[in-house]
Amino acid sequence: MAASSSSHPPPPLDKHDVFISFRGGDTRYTFTSFLYEELRRNQIKAYMDVREFETGDKISPALEKAIKESKISVIIFSENYASSTWCLNELVLILKCMEKNGQTVLPVFYLIDAFIVRDQTKSYAVAFEEHKKSFNDTQLNKWRKALKDATYLHGLNSKEYRSGPLLVAKIVDDVWSQLRKRQTSNDLYKGFYGIPERIGEIERLLSINGSTGARVIGICGMGGSGKTTLASAIFQKLHRDFEGHCFLKNVKDASAGHRLDELRNKLLIDLFKDRAILSVDTPHVASLPIGDRFRSIKVLIVLDDVDSSSDLQYLIKEPYEEFGLGSRIIVTARDAQVLKNVADQIYQVELLNETESLDLFHLHAFKNERPAKDYEMLSGRVAYYANGNPLALTLLAKMLHSRPIEEWWSALKKMEKVPNKDIQKVLRTSYEGLDDMEKDLFLDIACFFSHPNYNEFKRHEVESILDEESTIGISVLNDKSLITIDEYDKVISMHNLLQQMAFAMVCEEHKEPGNRSRLWIAKDISRVLETDSGTETIKSIRLHLCELEGDLNVSPAAFSKMSNLQYFQITTHERAKFRLLPHNACALQLHPTNKLRYFGWEFYPYESFPSGLSLENLVQLNLTDSQIVEFWNEDQQAPALEKLKFLELHGSKKLTQIPNLSRAINIERICLARCASLVRVPSYFKDLHKLQFLDLTDCSNLVNVEGIPSGENLKYLRLGGTAIEAVPSSIGCLSGLLVLNLHDCTMLENLPTSICKLKSLQVLDLSGCLGLENFPEILEPMESLMHISLRGTMIKELPQSSIENLKAHFDLDLSHCENIEFLLSDLCRSRNIDKLVKLNVSYCENLKSIPQFPPSLTNLDASDCKSLETISSWRTPLIQEMRSFLCMCCSYRFDNCQKLDQNTRNNVIPRGASLEILSLARSTDKLESKCGHGLSLAFCYPGGDIPNYFISRESGTTINIDLRPNWCDANFLGFAFCFVLDLVEVGCEKLFDHTRITECQFRFMNDDGSVVYPCKVPVKLHLQCSKLNSDHVLILYDHDLSRKKLQETFGANWSSISTIVTKASFDFRLSLHYVDGSKSKLPVFRGGDVWSNYIGCNRCCKIIKKCGIWLIYDQEDGGQLMNIDQKPKEEETKRFAEHSQVSGGSTLEDVCLGDDKVNANTAAVAAEEEESQCVVQLSQVSGESTSTNEVVRFADEKVNTNNEVEEEETRRLAQLSIVSGASTSHEVVCIEDEKVKEDESYPNKSSSSKIHFTTKL
Repeated sequence: MAASSSSHPPPPLDKHDVFISFRGGDTRYTFTSFLYEELRRNQIKAYMDVREFETGDKISPALEKAIKESKISVIIFSENYASSTWCLNELVLILKCMEKNGQTVLPVFYLIDAFIVRDQTKSYAVAFEEHKKSFNDTQLNKWRKALKDATYLHGLNSKEYRSGPLLVAKIVDDVWSQLRKRQTSNDLYKGFYGIPERIGEIERLLSINGSTGARVIGICGMGGSGKTTLASAIFQKLHRDFEGHCFLKNVKDASAGHRLDELRNKLLIDLFKDRAILSVDTPHVASLPIGDRFRSIKVLIVLDDVDSSSDLQYLIKEPYEEFGLGSRIIVTARDAQVLKNVADQIYQVELLNETESLDLFHLHAFKNERPAKDYEMLSGRVAYYANGNPLALTLLAKMLHSRPIEEWWSALKKMEKVPNKDIQKVLRTSYEGLDDMEKDLFLDIACFFSHPNYNEFKRHEVESILDEESTIGISVLNDKSLITIDEYDKVISMHNLLQQMAFAMVCEEHKEPGNRSRLWIAKDISRVLETDSGTETIKSIRLHLCELEGDLNVSPAAFSKMSNLQYFQITTHERAKFRLLPHNACALQLHPTNKLRYFGWEFYPYESFPSGLSLENLVQLNLTDSQIVEFWNEDQQAPALEKLKFLELHGSKKLTQIPNLSRAINIERICLARCASLVRVPSYFKDLHKLQFLDLTDCSNLVNVEGIPSGENLKYLRLGGTAIEAVPSSIGCLSGLLVLNLHDCTMLENLPTSICKLKSLQVLDLSGCLGLENFPEILEPMESLMHISLRGTMIKELPQSSIENLKAHFDLDLSHCENIEFLLSDLCRSRNIDKLVKLNVSYCENLKSIPQFPPSLTNLDASDCKSLETISSWRTPLIQEMRSFLCMCCSYRFDNCQKLDQNTRNNVIPRGASLEILSLARSTDKLESKCGHGLSLAFCYPGGDIPNYFISRESGTTINIDLRPNWCDANFLGFAFCFVLDLVEVGCEKLFDHTRITECQFRFMNDDGSVVYPCKVPVKLHLQCSKLNSDHVLILYDHDLSRKKLQETFGANWSSISTIVTKASFDFRLSLHYVDGSKSKLPVFRGGDVWSNYIGCNRCCKIIKKCGIWLIYDQEDGGQLMNIDQKPKEEETKRFAEHSQVSGGSTLEDVCLGDDKVNANTAAVAAEEEESQCVVQLSQVSGESTSTNEVVRFADEKVNTNNEVEEEETRRLAQLSIVSGASTSHEVVCIEDEKVKEDESYPNKSSSSKIHFTTKL
């Protein structure tokens, strides 16, 4: 539905905030002057005519121009106002501007009653008698009408206020309120990108309309990330809501310059408007009179760029909790530790994304003009270099502005070697605040542990490899935003600008690379190793062989002087062009230093271990994909390995025996995956009591695993792809085991009954175990088992006792199972069926029908079930406030199920989608904000039609709709999206692995488009291009589309925004990802009212064929049920009433059930009610049958799923999908930093009271 165009011309440019119309002789030197000065003092641009005498009957051109260029007019009606023809003509023009341009008018009746003005009595009657002598009736009537019309506007009467100052204060407040309503995001955030979303998040933390007590919020981030900008925008937006306000900038610089006293004085004067208060202020002890003043008013204080807790204490001596009710203090800092001491909550500033970065760069580099194609490409490279840092983007854009393309190329090459000095000046201040040990740690991480294109290091690894002092040091660096620690997998990373700063510092140590502490540049390393110029200064070497310009011939004594070498890593790949060639062809000769803590060499090319390598302090040994045959003879005395914690040898196919690790008593992780020559696990492994992770995956000749350790520390045991015929019965002793992976153990015929002793087990993977015909007997309750994979097995039966002993909510993978019909039948008969939350039956070619879902099921994957024809009637979770899912993604996939009948495609699935979305939207609306994040839902099935409860567009990727009056009322729950996708042509190209619908951009507007509120929402869904063989319908809902999220995003102004806007536009954007995993760099152009999603791969392919939007509404007094039938039967709809209609284009009917429940099948209802008093009978939309939907409740339970399970993730492990080979499941996933992460949670079922339903037709 296209948005209608406005008939109003664009309003003139507003030069003044307020125009004051007054009678000079009455109020010029009294009330009006006081009002003018107060407006100016509050930074309100007011226009007041200073001329004392009027000349002529008509107002001057300057005065007329001032009226037209003002946003608000304040009319001060006084006793002799009507005696001035200038005043009367001003009034006529003001009302004309109000009608034509939407100017706000505020009448003030000063020492006169409104009815005198309206009826023109007393002094106004006298004035008009005088006017009759000079003007005709037409003019007089025009003035009379203007006076009368003005009195009907909302105004102020001076007689209702005890004094003039109180009236002035009220006028100023009303003017500010009106100015804020007129203020658009374009006005407030002009020149900034990504600000509205971040402001909304900070406003949510401030809780302006929530918490009544004083509240301190911290804003933290790296230098140049926009902390001050955000704090300034918040201050400008909110300061008028506070009785006192003050913004103190550059606190750190003031402290360094011993000027904190000046800031303290400014704070007190700005807040209390009284210089006398300074006389009772003392340096370190809070003053009782000042404390009383703080308690008496509501204040907003911003302390910008603070780097010391003592500075905070000096500036604000008074306890924060004793501030006036509703007070808010915002503190910006680079060091989170400063904020942790005082802040109730801390907002970590998010850097700009790719789109925001380019927008900001273009603004300053091209002044918003569209750049030429060559400049567009180079702009992308600059944005990549700046990596989302707003300061860097702005400085680089200004540097490159108006320069020719040749200089752009030159500047880019220079930036790769020499950091921009202005950027580094800002960033280096954080580094200078570190102590010597922290500086050394920062350089270690930058040059070794967080180097781009190398393997990642997690925090606990780095802490283990370094000394004990590194733990606090890493926290300090993280607090100061010098490093980033991923919230989920704890990987340490560093912004490339900070890393470049570190590189520059190391290069400044010495002109000769051999005299520097750290080496990472291939050219420098080549020089040192070939010329034997290394010294004891060298602490770390990290080399990628792909960066070499030729083979590297290592000098025999190359390492002889490197007595302080601690970290050594060589990275390469199997087909690397150049090699490292030792003087001795047998192996590399290393200096026998006892300081080596990390040794790594990917694709190590030699059969023997490096000679001269001291292992006594070695913490991690990484020789993945090596050619090594043996380390040291197992019969010889084992070397001292007491400090070894991590051994990575996976892919070492020639390794015949595991090195003697009997003295590695502290080892935690051993990875021997794909070591195909290994045949047994050594017996001494049983004595490695601290071992937590043992991976023997795809050790295809491994038959003996009797040496597996026992005890409670082993958490992850991976034996998939081995040749074992049985699992030792002693496995029951692994009381702490979380994951047991036996996938593709084709020789395995059964599991021991002792498996039920694994009380901590969460994941059991038996996929591909072709010899396994019987599901293992589970004889005792298992409280933790949440994921079972039987993918591709020949199992024919699911014993009832085993299923009923699964006490946790669980998911079950039955994909590629030939006996699927029997398995589903067993499953449905189980009394424990309500514990099933996720079911995968994809690629089950014999499956023809899916039985009725349990209400607990939140994920179903039936993709590529070629024989699937029908799905039983939908049973959906219906609970609202009790549906407390945490970080949950719901998904129902029927990809490529081409035999689905028309009723299933057109009725059952769309109806199920509407019910699920409605239930989830209700849940989101009821949950606390922190619980709602992560909730999402997706449906995918073959088809080419958008369900009719969506407002749809037949082509393109933009939908424009008119919003009905009061569209965002209490019943509004949010939005849902629908797409028809065509990925067939893209899949045929075989260039792209998957596509992502990455984002939707909302634009809320008023009638004429002069007020626009943008909002970007991540859609978070990806699809494999090659998997969809026809047009498919995709239905999406996400917490980010909910009313609650909109309120959080737009903050306190949402209620006023939702009443102003009358139109909405939704633009969808997608990206393609190459088979190698990289993102398509082909541009996605914006054009007209759409973002054209044409991706070039030899020819243009249009991905999104249709799209739709659903405005979801609830009804508190009775519920509604989504009815998708075009012609519902009369007996099913006789109690339905039309509720409302969306203006323009498409029509949406709201229909509601008049009764609490519909008895479409009385007998069935009676039977169900014998079992439960909380069952509601719902009529099936097709009219063929009725389905009973159990009312269920869900308790809080958080289950997080990650694709890659590591030992340090134990506390978060709740559910894990493990499949061998290529993944066949399609999941809705949250993609962050090009990694796919799944978060799911499962509900607990219990009884509930009567539930009402909501429908939207």
